[in-house]
Amino acid sequence: MANEFIKRAYSESEYTPERIQELKRCQYDYVHFIRHYVYLQHPKRGKILFDLYDYQEELLHCVHNNKRVVALISRQMGKTQTISMYLLWYAMFNKDKTLIIASKNNGHAMEIMDRIRFAYEELPHWLKAGCRYYNKHNIEFDNGSRIKSEATTEKTGRGLAITKLYLDELAFISHRIQTAMWRSLQPTLSTGGELIISSTPNGDTDLFATLWRGANANAEGNMFVPVFFPWSRHPDRGEEYLKEMRNELGEVGFRQEVLCEFISSDALLIDSLKLSYFKPRQPVTENMGFKFWTTDIGGRHRTYMVGVDPATGNGTDFTVIQVIEFPRMEQVAELRLNTVNLPLIYAKLKWILRTLRQPHPSGTGRSEVIWTFERNGIGEALVALIQNDAGADGGVYIDGVDLYNESMDRLGCYTTNKSKLVTCMQLKNLLEKGNGNGIKINSAELIFELANFVSSGGTYRAKNGATDDSIMALSLIMKLMARVASYDEKAHKVMYENISPDADVEVPLDQFGDQPVPFTFL
Repeated sequence: MANEFIKRAYSESEYTPERIQELKRCQYDYVHFIRHYVYLQHPKRGKILFDLYDYQEELLHCVHNNKRVVALISRQMGKTQTISMYLLWYAMFNKDKTLIIASKNNGHAMEIMDRIRFAYEELPHWLKAGCRYYNKHNIEFDNGSRIKSEATTEKTGRGLAITKLYLDELAFISHRIQTAMWRSLQPTLSTGGELIISSTPNGDTDLFATLWRGANANAEGNMFVPVFFPWSRHPDRGEEYLKEMRNELGEVGFRQEVLCEFISSDALLIDSLKLSYFKPRQPVTENMGFKFWTTDIGGRHRTYMVGVDPATGNGTDFTVIQVIEFPRMEQVAELRLNTVNLPLIYAKLKWILRTLRQPHPSGTGRSEVIWTFERNGIGEALVALIQNDAGADGGVYIDGVDLYNESMDRLGCYTTNKSKLVTCMQLKNLLEKGNGNGIKINSAELIFELANFVSSGGTYRAKNGATDDSIMALSLIMKLMARVASYDEKAHKVMYENISPDADVEVPLDQFGDQPVPFTFL
């Protein structure tokens, strides 16, 4: 080991009291360690200290505090540099750890290790861990910890007791390798190995896109914490940067690598341009698991439409209750619950129906409520709860609350592919009208589902890794809208005409804001 910048294993160093204190601080503070001691090679400025941006510090905290992280980050944001420097810190200050860095090819894996080696060699001698082995792909410290880099293959991580595995630019690995690698990784991950994934998008059907969708949908079995940093988080990026990147990458490459869009070839239910302008809002309050986007509930001349989609019980979907206020046509409440505890769901259903029906504080009377549910599968069990509810509160049969049933002898609505297609088309119509005369939605989860709801086999479904339960609950409200439109002129205008329920003239379709979501299609 002739390199004078490498500290030999078990070699001695002199420590002043100040250095001992600094060593202790670095041991527990990875941000301090990186900001004060880690150097990187800047293409224009040469050797410089790694002065972390705010979003890079956020990324470090996310990686440190979670066992599974999937990071969607725009290109040239320093994601690989940030994570690799964290791994250097982790290996130096923790005993007997095995850290694997796998990238899209051998050259890129060596480049990452070059950055780690440069940072290590530039550390003060007294701060360095001693090295047992030190080469282009491996560093092993005398505390028993090691860092290894490699190209991602079907065998990545197999047969090793991995502490942390970092998959860099996963979206740019072939689908075949992704599938085989993911299968072989499961035993390692099931025994406690931690996983960090970072990439820009490369299509929307690969493993990275699927894991990203599942993490955002809180899908059962997906243990990842999603983190998203767009190009705009970089303090030195502006319109000139966007122009340069668009010219360099072309339109599709620009949208994927800079705007972080998962470009899809599938036809979305909602026009991608309209979808890109939907704005989620933070709820103003939460109660009984429901998110509320208003505290002004109830009152005469208001009608609430409630759609209930019970979870089927396979552990991969959610029970969702959607509430739309008419005639404003705004989503005012949502429950999204990953459970098949029907008595609990039934109790929450009764609570929301009573809450919507309660007298308005101003004394303006009570609203009307109409609701329905999907009786497919577990919905049959909900039927049994409704029919056998002998409680003193009367169950769901509340004065002023109507349960809509498609047939005289069966409660609720039965969904078929044909009826699903009809309600989806009605939903598409109302969502694409805009906030002025269509439905206004506020839920980030619902918007995310719409961004991953595509045409398939004559109907619509969620992409792999995503869910569509919030959409299905909203589609049931289309049945309620059609019912109300049969006797209410305002509802008829909303449902079948391109005008506001209180207007005599046509309203322009473009009523949207300007906040994009990272999923579109070509």
